[in-house]
Amino acid sequence: MKGSLSINQPGVRKAVNNYFLRNSGGKSRFRIMSPYALFPEARKLDFQFDQIKAEVTRLVETRNVRAYGDIDPLRAAEVSEEWRLYYAYMLGETNPNAYRDCPTFVDFAERTPSVVNAIIAILEPGVTLKAHEGPYAGILRYHLPLTVPENNPPRLRVDKEMHTWKEGEAILIDDTFEHEVYNESDGQRVMLIIDIRRPMGLVPDAVNKLSLRAKRKWSAQFIEQSNGDI
Repeated sequence: MKGSLSINQPGVRKAVNNYFLRNSGGKSRFRIMSPYALFPEARKLDFQFDQIKAEVTRLVETRNVRAYGDIDPLRAAEVSEEWRLYYAYMLGETNPNAYRDCPTFVDFAERTPSVVNAIIAILEPGVTLKAHEGPYAGILRYHLPLTVPENNPPRLRVDKEMHTWKEGEAILIDDTFEHEVYNESDGQRVMLIIDIRRPMGLVPDAVNKLSLRAKRKWSAQFIEQSNGDI
């Protein structure tokens, strides 16, 4: 499919984003917070942390996870071409390989109605994500670090708030604010990223569901291109 899920139809995307943000606190909305108030299901991931980490560690060691530049080159040029991503679940579609690669993670995604995307994100030493804004305001982004380098661990800036990741400590961010990642470490950071539907009123949530359903045509492409080789 031509173009980029994150870049196509900028006028429509801007109008929809503005509508969602007006219905979720406007400029007063949070930047970084604990996930449990808005995403209480995440506690199950805490309970399954060791099992998920073991599965993902095996995946990272055995599968050549693709770089973002190979998956969505237009968007990657704005963020990072070297960031490596594995889409286990996207817009309601499951990666068939994920049943083998990370069964616990994908089972959680399939059983949790608010989940939009479930991704394994790998940041190699020295790979930094440039300042950018999330393209779609209908989601909030959950981070659960599985492996974090001890020496000079990677840091996140969301607007004016800073956060240093720690293994097993989850956060929820609003990525529609400008954000960037500083990685000056000498080790690999591996993290679960889960996008959930932004909590809003009944009507904007219905609009959000329709919009996400329309985007589902991109799922197979992203999943296939992120799989890499065994």
